[in-house]
Amino acid sequence: MSTNSAHKLLAWLSPSYPIGAYSYSHGLEYAIDAGDVHDAHSLQIWLSDVLQYGAGRNDAILLAHAYRADGDALTELCDLAIALSPSAERHLETTAQGAAFAKVTSAITGHDISAMPLPVALGVAARREDVPLNDLIPLYLHSFAANIIAAGVRFIPLGQTDGQRVLHALFDQIDDIAKQAETASLDDLGSACFWSDIASMKHENMTTRIFRT
Repeated sequence: MSTNSAHKLLAWLSPSYPIGAYSYSHGLEYAIDAGDVHDAHSLQIWLSDVLQYGAGRNDAILLAHAYRADGDALTELCDLAIALSPSAERHLETTAQGAAFAKVTSAITGHDISAMPLPVALGVAARREDVPLNDLIPLYLHSFAANIIAAGVRFIPLGQTDGQRVLHALFDQIDDIAKQAETASLDDLGSACFWSDIASMKHENMTTRIFRT
């Protein structure tokens, strides 16, 4: 990866990039409130499942296909990404962040990127900016995991060092998922992360919430 590409990825995937990523917990807030996630170990298990069997893997596959898609194929990918959202909050999570990413990145790069679900918008931007796909996918998953861990650090609560231990323990898994996603077909999409999906639905009805999802 060139230094120029690295700069772009570091900017796009940074918590400071103005897409509001810090305000989403991907259903984790409910899982913590219910007592299912209560320490570093349970957070690592929860997040490992989300990466391997849930939205992490699906987003990586969608991102890879968006990187190569144009025209009608890109429209179909957007529809598919929205259809894969198992709840109203998860729909909000991917569409609101994707729209914000497209708006900011269009203004910065001069490319006209339409509002799309986040992994699709990121794939389109990366192709137009010549960011290598094999670097993009693992770093996207890293950012996805780090954002959820940050929510856990704030809400469990969990120490910053423990949060980094959880992230470090997921590095090999993230690399494996990224390699698989790069060559996966759309037929490989699917989720078996049912409790995470249910948690995102139950989060909608929590009386007090810190996060949007």
